[in-house]
Amino acid sequence: MPQLMLARITCAHCQQRFEAPVEQVLDVRADPSAKMRVLNGAVNTVACPHCGARGALNLPFLYHDPEKQLALVYMPMEAGRDHLERQLEIGKFTRAVMDSLPAEERKGYLLQPQVFLTPDTLVNKILEADGVTPEMLAEQRAKGELLQRMFSAESDEALEALIRDNDDRIDGPFLRLLSLNMEMVRSTGNEQAMARMNRLREKVLALSREGQAAATRGAAVEALQAEPTREKLLELLIGSDDRQTRRALITVGRPLLDYAFFQGLTARIEATEDAEERKRLEALRQEILDVREEIDAEVRAQYEKRADLLRDLMMSEDPARLARYRFAEMDDVFMSVLRASIEQATEAKDEAALTALRKVYDLTMRLMEEATPPALRFLGMLMRAENEQQIDEILAANRRLVTEQMIEALAGVEANMREDGETESADHLALVLRKARAMLLQPA
Repeated sequence: MPQLMLARITCAHCQQRFEAPVEQVLDVRADPSAKMRVLNGAVNTVACPHCGARGALNLPFLYHDPEKQLALVYMPMEAGRDHLERQLEIGKFTRAVMDSLPAEERKGYLLQPQVFLTPDTLVNKILEADGVTPEMLAEQRAKGELLQRMFSAESDEALEALIRDNDDRIDGPFLRLLSLNMEMVRSTGNEQAMARMNRLREKVLALSREGQAAATRGAAVEALQAEPTREKLLELLIGSDDRQTRRALITVGRPLLDYAFFQGLTARIEATEDAEERKRLEALRQEILDVREEIDAEVRAQYEKRADLLRDLMMSEDPARLARYRFAEMDDVFMSVLRASIEQATEAKDEAALTALRKVYDLTMRLMEEATPPALRFLGMLMRAENEQQIDEILAANRRLVTEQMIEALAGVEANMREDGETESADHLALVLRKARAMLLQPA
């Protein structure tokens, strides 16, 4: 997942033929970026290797969102000569999804996928499942059209006029749309288009009220990250008149919002003689408490989801298959839940639970190692080596990875370790570096 196939394509621009991979099944749990590709019409877009022309292929595919139990098939009329051919194609997609899933994930909705003949109706269904209304869709289209007009502006003066004239329409969703389009343009490698997008972003941030607020918000968060103390957080929150900025500060500074922080805020309130200022600070205290509770509730929900996943893995008849399918969810929160569960089982001397949990842990580590780039995996093996002989064996087995760039990177890691006071690890890495440099001087 996603399932790919090679399609033979004739370029509409230069008439040259070439092969390109196209997606047939898009699963948003296995690949969260799939949803945005569908919503932005970026599924099965290809570039001709002969002339560089880009375009979207009007090919069928299945969109799968297991969280919302959506199985949606885009099936343009030209995809099959008749109804039977189209049904066979749909059946192929459905089988591919079912075959990729562990038994407990195979639900009835997959056997009756909804079919859409146009991209717009498919997109509307996806957004409808997210609670997006037709009015919200119309507003989103209007923002997209405005962004296109800005991108196509022929001069800085024309762009600046567009920004000023549409200042009330430039809001948070517009800035998010701008960021999304910047990522899409960046992925194409088109330097000219990327330069235009950068110019557009700079102008929007500098000239629009929302852009200026976003820049101020970013500066406040950077100031807290540079000085992460209760006193700095309190100073920034009291000094901010923008609710979104305060929310961002509370989110980033959540670990600082303890009893001592609220003691400091209460002391400020009690020392304030101005009645209006006292009222403002009291409202700020309540706002911080409310936002903190919202954040904590979101975190609890996240931990509950990961605990459910851990339970599913322990009870699954095929945990490896389930883990591969839901690997995107096996994140830091999952590892925290897993380690806490292992500690609890150890303290309770529950050997059955401990055995099952360790199997999940070993499986998770194996999958994470598979997903780790070779260079990082190589570094991990070197750091875990227990003696010089093991270091020599690992270096010899991975001779192709021993390069000047790798040595330069390791030297940077060693310097950071020494700066952080990790002397023992830094000394171990220094030994690895000496051996790697010596190997590099030897003929291959």
